[in-house]
Amino acid sequence: MVKGAHRTMMRCMCKAKNPAIEADFERRVLPGLSYCQRVGNVFGGTVFLNLLGTIAHGDFSAPKRVGIFSYGSGCCSEFYSGVVTQDGQDRVRAMGTGKVLDDRYELSIEQYLRLTKENEVIEFGTRNVELRLDLVPEVLDTVSGTGRLFLKRVNEFHWEYEWV
Repeated sequence: MVKGAHRTMMRCMCKAKNPAIEADFERRVLPGLSYCQRVGNVFGGTVFLNLLGTIAHGDFSAPKRVGIFSYGSGCCSEFYSGVVTQDGQDRVRAMGTGKVLDDRYELSIEQYLRLTKENEVIEFGTRNVELRLDLVPEVLDTVSGTGRLFLKRVNEFHWEYEWV
């Protein structure tokens, strides 16, 4: 979807041809997809994960303006714009997001099914649910003391997280 929108924009606004379109996509768009491709959709957080990937993997040897658009799944949309500097990129890279993604625990199908069955499936409009993080203790063992957030419960539609 992103590639198609970029291609259409480049053809209509810049009258660009395929080789130039592909080179522009790889230079300006692909860095922002680096983390999103590894994580998948995290709803409203996807636009910020894209921004993080753009800053971490783009070329900011000189300050550059970036723009990120979120279509909002039909309810609203947002466009964010800002200037990224080398210092900003250094700070983002120091966060080690790539390593955090590398160190994630990979659930087996059996573990995933156990979690979804025992925790009820959380979907839009879930009013109340208390999640059981102890169902797959291996997950908590791998992240204990890392300061990561886990969804603990949904209480009257409010998502409550807990640091581990």
